[in-house]
Amino acid sequence: MRKLFFLAASALISVAATAQCTELFISEYIEGWSNNKAIEIYNPTGAAIDMSDYRLERYSNGATSAQENQKVDLSGTIEPGDVLVYVLDKQDPDGVDFEAPVWDELAAVADVWLCPVYEENNAMYFNGNDAMVLRKISSNTAIDIFGVIGEDPGSAGWDEVTQNHTLVRRPEVTGGDTDAIDGFDVLAVWDSLPANTFDQLGFHTCDCVVSVEEKEGGMLQAFPNPFTDRLDLVTGAPMATVVVRDLTGAEVQRVQANGALRLRLDLATLPTGAYLVEARMENGGVVRHQAVKH
Repeated sequence: MRKLFFLAASALISVAATAQCTELFISEYIEGWSNNKAIEIYNPTGAAIDMSDYRLERYSNGATSAQENQKVDLSGTIEPGDVLVYVLDKQDPDGVDFEAPVWDELAAVADVWLCPVYEENNAMYFNGNDAMVLRKISSNTAIDIFGVIGEDPGSAGWDEVTQNHTLVRRPEVTGGDTDAIDGFDVLAVWDSLPANTFDQLGFHTCDCVVSVEEKEGGMLQAFPNPFTDRLDLVTGAPMATVVVRDLTGAEVQRVQANGALRLRLDLATLPTGAYLVEARMENGGVVRHQAVKH
């Protein structure tokens, strides 16, 4: 039964017809106060990706190369349509000055902690004026570049947008910037939010993967799917209530959405299996989506 349900759920997922959507890219860049620094990486493909073949590199202040202690190999697995959040490893509650801990709100969404000791590896100690590269190790290919390698960001002016800001890749972006020397038009492909904005971390909306069921209530995206402990919902109309049902139709969870267009469901306590997510809109419409917990 679970397998049959999973196939039905998978049939709802379509990948945009584009040359993009085939490789990881940076979906969010956090350069907040003190040590609040994070990079979120998004998987727009239809398969899980092992991050051991990827690394982040920091090109400091217009440098044309990254030193060995400015390169950090990554870990973890990113499921289709999901993200991993890599955070600077400052967790000591008694830390001060350069060792001050990241804020609780950022720590709560961290998937992988990186670079605890500056002298050993400082790839994650960017401060808004460094180019950051996501590189695929096996092919030695830069698959996404934040900034311009070899350009002093101060002279280019883009550090005023990146320093002390949260930047979120826009949904229409379906692949990374692989040109190391082209101009960096930040606001063309990134939404700039105030410093220490963390509520967009942990999920990403992208035109590559669209899980939808069209009803009078509009569109509903649900990801990752299959999920492990949480399910993120994005819809085109304000939601009033979200109900999760098991295969018998019994209600297992109900959440008041209060007009939200985005909502994260904590489903960690539910057993593995198939579920129906029902979003009731404020306009009276209803949208349903199938999801599988594994």
